[in-house]
Amino acid sequence: MSVNSVRVTLPTRGIPFAIGTHFDAVSFREEQFAGVMDPLLMVDHFRMTEPTFGPHRHAGFSAVTYVLEDSRSPHLNSDSLGNDLPIYPGALHWMVAGRGVTHDEWPGGDNPEVHGLQIFVDLPADKKNIDPYAVHLEPEDVPEYRADGVRIKVVAGEFDSLRSPVQLPQPFSILDVFLELGVSLALGVKAAWGAWLYVLDGDIQIEVDGNALVVKQGFSIAMSGCGEGSPLQVGSLEKCHFVLLSGEHVRQGDDRSGGR
Repeated sequence: MSVNSVRVTLPTRGIPFAIGTHFDAVSFREEQFAGVMDPLLMVDHFRMTEPTFGPHRHAGFSAVTYVLEDSRSPHLNSDSLGNDLPIYPGALHWMVAGRGVTHDEWPGGDNPEVHGLQIFVDLPADKKNIDPYAVHLEPEDVPEYRADGVRIKVVAGEFDSLRSPVQLPQPFSILDVFLELGVSLALGVKAAWGAWLYVLDGDIQIEVDGNALVVKQGFSIAMSGCGEGSPLQVGSLEKCHFVLLSGEHVRQGDDRSGGR
């Protein structure tokens, strides 16, 4: 739907895919959202219990791993930059692929199962060929906002008076939000930014400029054209968990690239 200059897509379900019995995911790709998902290229909501992809190369965008706090085990990461570390539940690992990097990720620990989001963020044109590097944020360093019926993990960007310490290659926000039943919450999306909201658990109702839309568990929406005058109001129809990813637009026309 369109609200003045604000564009909000219809709720969209991810594309399911599985590899054997050890990897299950739903995938959301930018072509499902008519360009409104910019700067995101793709998001996978996945569970992995065994090594799956092996070493593989990325270039021209950032490959971001956010391990959800209920993950049973850490996500192990090794790359051609020399990084070899666990990504613990609640941690963020942002790999700026730039001109190219090879990495591998697999679940660690006893009885492993990683529950997380793999997020591909397009880089601005002037950063697509920079030297690759990685940014890592441990779970204990993620600021957390709490109010009655509200818990928000400010993984990147800021909310209220809280700001994540992570330094990213471009303006970007990751809010991991938990609401009790009947809670209303205002979330801002900056002008010239795109936003993507995904409901992992429960159902919510969103409202932009007086126009309401229900987003059910497993569905997502993308938004653009928001600003100070168009706050996003979220109401919980039941106890719920959702993520809001937003960032400054980087693409023009059909100049897009992506892929796992």
